[in-house]
This record gives sequence, C-alpha cells and structure tokens, in this order.
Amino acid sequence: MIRPILALLMMLALAACVDEEAPDGRTAADVQPSDYVKISRSACFGACPVFDLTLYGDGRVVFHGVRYTKMQGQHSDRFSTGTFLEAISAMEARGFADLKDNYTRDSCKVWATDHPSVRVEVKSAALTKSLDWYTGCRGIEERAQIDGLVDELERILEVERFIGTSAERRDMRRP
Repeated sequence: MIRPILALLMMLALAACVDEEAPDGRTAADVQPSDYVKISRSACFGACPVFDLTLYGDGRVVFHGVRYTKMQGQHSDRFSTGTFLEAISAMEARGFADLKDNYTRDSCKVWATDHPSVRVEVKSAALTKSLDWYTGCRGIEERAQIDGLVDELERILEVERFIGTSAERRDMRRP
C-alpha cells in the first residue's frame, strides 16, 4: 500500500519539475526572478480603480490598491511562471514593442478630460519597454491595438480578482 502511494507522490513531484512553456517555445528556464510585467492605472474624475499590479518572472505578484479597488493597500499572491510567459507572449503578439512609449495628453491631437492613464512596463530578456497611455487620447491610429493589449494583459493578470468586478466597484461609490 505504501509503495503505490510513494510512486504516485514521486510522479507528482516529477511533473511539478517540468518547465512550463510559452507558445513560442520559451520556458521557465528563460525567465529571471527579477523580470516583471507591471500595469498601473491612475485616477480619473469619477470612480476609476487606482492600482498597480506587478507579476515577477518567478510568479510573485504584488498588488497595491489605492482607490476604488476591492483590495486596498499592498497584497501578495503567486501565479505560475507560465502566466508570466503567457503575458510576454501576448504582448509580443499584439505588437507592444512597436508602439510609441507615450500616448499622453501632451502628444495627442485631440483628448477628452478627466480620463485615467494606464502604464504598462515590461522587463525581460525578450522585451524591455514601457508605455504610458492617457485613455482620453482620441484620434490615434493605435487606439484599438492599445485597448486590446491592455484588456488581454488585465485578463491574464486576473486584475478583476484584485480590483473587483464593475458591480463590486459600483457598490464602493455608495455612501
């Protein structure tokens, strides 16, 4: 009885050692613990969530909720290295490296007031770049690309788990 259980435990331990792999063939061995993907959102005139979330190459997650987020203050969690690889692959597939560094009020031809800004930072062997995007920036050719990239990144990083759903955040505004 002990031998089958021991054999099962050994198989599970070996399975845990297998490198997670990104769609492009990169594995956890290609990632440094200091590599990171970070997304931040700033305040707006209304009830926009204000936070930053950083996923490190080793799977550590640090979330800091400031306003209109389900979790306030600093919180830690852990994702898999595969999540980090997925985020990097998604950003590469969506042309993150080809975007300008800034789409801010100063660089927009037309802009709407009182919108939040989004900052995305990446540091890895495959990609090192930052992007500042004022969401009120109008008339830019890359807007759909940036919107899609940010949405995909927030899905991969499970941002809603930290900031709450739209309905949960709506309840935060009530006195």
